[in-house]
Amino acid sequence: MFMLYNLVVHVLVLCLLPLALLISLLKPNISREIMERLGLYSKEFADYLHALKQAKKDIIWLNAASVGEIIMVQPLIKELGERYPNSGYIVVTNSCSGQQMANKLFGAEKVILQPLDLPGIARRVARKVKPKLTIVVEFEMWPNIIQALSKVGSKVVLINGAMDNKILKYYRLFPGLLKATLNKLDFLGMKNETEKKIVDSLGVKPSKIRVTGDLKYDGSFKVMCKDDKKAIKDSLDIPENAIVLVAGSTHPGEEEIIFKVYIELKEEFKDLVLIIAPRQIERVAEIRQLGEGYSLKPVERTRLAAKDFKGTLGYEVVILDTIGELVDLYSISTIAFVGGSFAKIGGHNLLEPVFYGKPVLFG
Repeated sequence: MFMLYNLVVHVLVLCLLPLALLISLLKPNISREIMERLGLYSKEFADYLHALKQAKKDIIWLNAASVGEIIMVQPLIKELGERYPNSGYIVVTNSCSGQQMANKLFGAEKVILQPLDLPGIARRVARKVKPKLTIVVEFEMWPNIIQALSKVGSKVVLINGAMDNKILKYYRLFPGLLKATLNKLDFLGMKNETEKKIVDSLGVKPSKIRVTGDLKYDGSFKVMCKDDKKAIKDSLDIPENAIVLVAGSTHPGEEEIIFKVYIELKEEFKDLVLIIAPRQIERVAEIRQLGEGYSLKPVERTRLAAKDFKGTLGYEVVILDTIGELVDLYSISTIAFVGGSFAKIGGHNLLEPVFYGKPVLFG
């Protein structure tokens, strides 16, 4: 099972490597990402790791795939720091947007991109970091990484565990691989009884499995006072009494629906402002073009923040092209839409707008 999996992964990497090198030549900023995927990290990270080891601190490897998971683990990291003061942590994420968010929240020296799941790379990174504890959030199951971390003596635990159907289909290509990988974990904390039954049916030792609930309910949201909300509206040049529709974490196909609804609502509610926050920030230009195709006047958040643009564009739609602002923007919404619910994604975190007492629409 591992041999077949590793053969397939090696073939895929060899096929994609020339393309990756070409992209790195055309876009030099991509080269650092490629290096990190190969397990070659910055001096900043190396110095941080060295400092932890010099101070004889236990290292915690925390694997959170993307922006949503990064935000979700904030209370956990705080709790770990308070309970285990003689420890330090690194955050491993699988997306560039997740890395940007983690850099902002925890410091760039503590954050690395998920290395490729190749045996040699996995062993080298595991030996370099040598964590005492590895925490995997939701279902970031990389067989070689898990095995390598386990071999260097790390306890490996899953929290907020949930079985993704796409991942299960992927693992079915390699019979026995998922069972073998899950059984290398020391503990599996599942979201609910349904998820517990799924991993139980996969052949995981029952003594390792517990229902521990959903970390999303432990979210640390900022309480926004009236002045905070006014400051946000002022920065976006939104009138105090405007009706604000915030569409958060949207996916392809959902923006088109939102634009059509917005145009209809605008006929009745003249002071309606739309804020769209795509799940993938790389799609901002695509969404702007889509909005212009509907004869709307969209503007990116960063352009609006520039003083020479403020108050002069007559915009109708704000497209969020920054990381980490969406939750705060929900606080100024009149009504919110949470994306990934019309697309076949399963939806994103409804608790963020609900925390601020906002009515929420979803598919």
